[in-house]
Formats: sequence, structure tokens, C-alpha cells
Amino acid sequence: MAPPKNCVRQSVDASLKDGAFWALMTGFVEPYIVPFALALGASTLGIGFLRSVPALLGSLFLIFNERFVARLGSCRKAVFVNVFTQALAAGAGALSAFLPAPYGLLFFIAAVTVYTLSGAMSNPPWAALMGEYLPASRRGEFFGFRYQLVGLTFFAAGFAASAVLAVSAPAPAAYGKSPLTGFVLIFALAGLFRLGSAYYITRMYEPRTGFHLPKTVPASFWSIFDFDSVRLRAMFLLTFVLLGAAFLTAPYFSVYVLKELHYGYLKYTFLVTVGPLMTYLFMKRWGRLADAFGSVKVLRLSFLLIPTVPLFWAVSRNFIYLSLVEVYSGVIWGAYLIGINNFLYDAAGAALRTRANACFGFISGLAQFGGAMLGGWLYEVLPAWHGSPFIILLIISGVLRFFAFSLFLRLVKEDHKSKPAPDYQLALFLLGLKPING
Repeated sequence: MAPPKNCVRQSVDASLKDGAFWALMTGFVEPYIVPFALALGASTLGIGFLRSVPALLGSLFLIFNERFVARLGSCRKAVFVNVFTQALAAGAGALSAFLPAPYGLLFFIAAVTVYTLSGAMSNPPWAALMGEYLPASRRGEFFGFRYQLVGLTFFAAGFAASAVLAVSAPAPAAYGKSPLTGFVLIFALAGLFRLGSAYYITRMYEPRTGFHLPKTVPASFWSIFDFDSVRLRAMFLLTFVLLGAAFLTAPYFSVYVLKELHYGYLKYTFLVTVGPLMTYLFMKRWGRLADAFGSVKVLRLSFLLIPTVPLFWAVSRNFIYLSLVEVYSGVIWGAYLIGINNFLYDAAGAALRTRANACFGFISGLAQFGGAMLGGWLYEVLPAWHGSPFIILLIISGVLRFFAFSLFLRLVKEDHKSKPAPDYQLALFLLGLKPING
């Protein structure tokens, strides 16, 4: 039984407002987790720990996500509990500034862990709920539009937060001595923004039929990977390889930019936000391409181009050049995100979407942990090349990403129902040089 149209309209509208408040929180938190940790005295390996262990714990808790949703009997309740918890964790992170070393850093890591864990736990039931509102033919376009809204809000929030920090801590190079007032303000505000998001979650309709809810609870750890779809299992493997390679470097771009390139807050903020902005702005276009030609084509193009990003980063330290690289990076990561989103909806039935998204999050968390910890160790032991060991790390990451692309070509086949189109035509469609239905 389909949900009433007015309930669907209200729920879709609420999901957009939820996304806007989520983006406000994220724009105030994500670009500044590493700077806050550095201000609290974290080392490079400490940054690796901060950016990997919370993701690992979050992925482990995802094993119990389906059981948690089944116990509550409601995807909406599960989302609300986790969103509310994430709001409290973001606000609690601000309290780290008032604790003496090293307890401030330890408390901050704990707060970030809860923040990451609850955020990860909210995603699978939210995805299952959204699947009830959107027909398959409209998912890519809607999520693309939502991501555009999120991207613009995230970008604006990131710069607003940087303005707060620029006033309170104008000398980012002197992290050990910089005042922490700005970090307190932006993390406290982030918690309030997420509370706004929690409110709009309560405005979303949940069908009483329970068609979207898990029908069975995994009997064991390994049963969460029990899917009939060979393509789905292959995509989990590819996700692990690609994201593991990406997270060799991902947590340390902030360290490289702030400690080695000595960029100020304005340049730093632009570099770490322009990529996500372009990701979100191009997602609607990628979504239309995924709807028209299939998610596998979009994913294949992303797996081909993502390996070039770290190689481009290794070429120059020029700010304008790196900004253009980040613009390019954001566009192609948008293809990956919208492609994997549609792929999971298509490959898993309604009752298995919570499990499929939880499994994807689990694999992603493991990849993030393994990649970040290995990357942190390599950053410390690799010799400097062209002035920094990070350059060698970038090249290693690029080579491993190309390995993920080679696996993709072997393991994932296109859906026979999708329209034929070579990769160069997808690029023409993306740039608006050729109509999608032409």
C-alpha cells in the first residue's frame, strides 16, 4: 500500500530541511575536527587515530543496526535517536577546550567517536525510509537536488565557521598557543543545528505496513553479508579497496595544508570545502545520468578518474592549482556517491536496504580505519620527496586506486536494461554538451 501523497510530500520536504540542518552541522564540524585536535596537542599519528578509530567503531556498531531497528519497530525512531545523540556529541566536543592536557584531547576523541558512530547508525534506516517515498526512476534526480542544497549550505557554513576562527585564532600555525574560543563556539552551534535536523526527522511519515522494515535479524556476524546478489558482494570488495586507498591520504590533507604548506584559515577552508561543494552541486546531474544509463556506468567512470586526484596533488603546492584539483576531485567523487547510492537501492530489496546500507557502512569504516592507520605510519617513516613524505604517500594512494579500477572492470558488469553509452559521452552529458535523452 503506497503512502498518501500529502504524507509523501511532507516527508520529502522534511528530508530537505533535515539535510540543510545536517549540512550546517557538518560545515561547522568536519573541516575543523583536525584543526581542533591539533590545537589540543594531537600528533600526526594522533590525527590518524582520531580519523580512523571512530570510523572503525561506527562500522562495528552497524552490525547491530538491523537488530536495533527491529527492536524499535520503526526506522524513523531509530534515525531520531541517533540524530539526537549526534547533536549531543557535537555540542559535547566543545567542552574539550576546558579540560587540561591530555584529557581535553582524550575527551575530544571520545566525543568525535560518539558523533561518528551515531551519524553512521542513522544512515541505513534513513535510507530505508526514503526508499518508501521515491520511485526508482526519480531517485537519482531527487538525491542529486538534495545534495545540491546540502552542498551550498555546507560551503556557506564552512566559511562562517572559518570567520569565527579567524577572529578568535588568527594564527593557525601556532596551534599550541592559539585560543580555543572559536572551536568552542562552532562545535556548540553545530550541536544546536543538529537538533533542528532531529525535529524534521519527526515530521517524516513512516508507513504502518512495515514493508521497509527488516523481516529477519542476522543470526550471526557473518550473516550480515548474506546477500544473493553477486554484484552487491563485489561492490563491497571494491569499496574496501578504493576507500582504503583513499584514506591513506584523506585524513592528512589537513595536516599537510596547515603544517607543511602553512596556509591560513581562509585558504584552508576553501580547499577543504570547495571539493564537497562541487560534489553536491554536480550530484543532480550525476543522478540524472544514473537514472538514464544505470549506476554501473557512473561508478565505472568514477573508479577510472578518482585515482588521478592524489597524483595531481603531488605535482604542485600552488594554491590556485590545488583549488582546481579539488574542484575536479569534488565532481568525480560526486559520481561515486550518487552511483553507489543508486546501486544499493537497485541491488537490495526494500526489506534488505537497512542491512545493505549497514554492510556498506561497515566495509567503509574498516577501509577508513585500515587506510588511515597505515597512512599515518607511512607519513612518519617515509623519506621526504620534493620537500615532504606526503608526496610519496599520494603516489602510493593513486596506484592503489588504479588497482581498484582494474578490479571493477573484472567484477562488475553492466545491467542489460541500461542504455549503451561510452564514457566520453557521459562526460558530454555531464557538461551539458549533449542532452541526456538525445
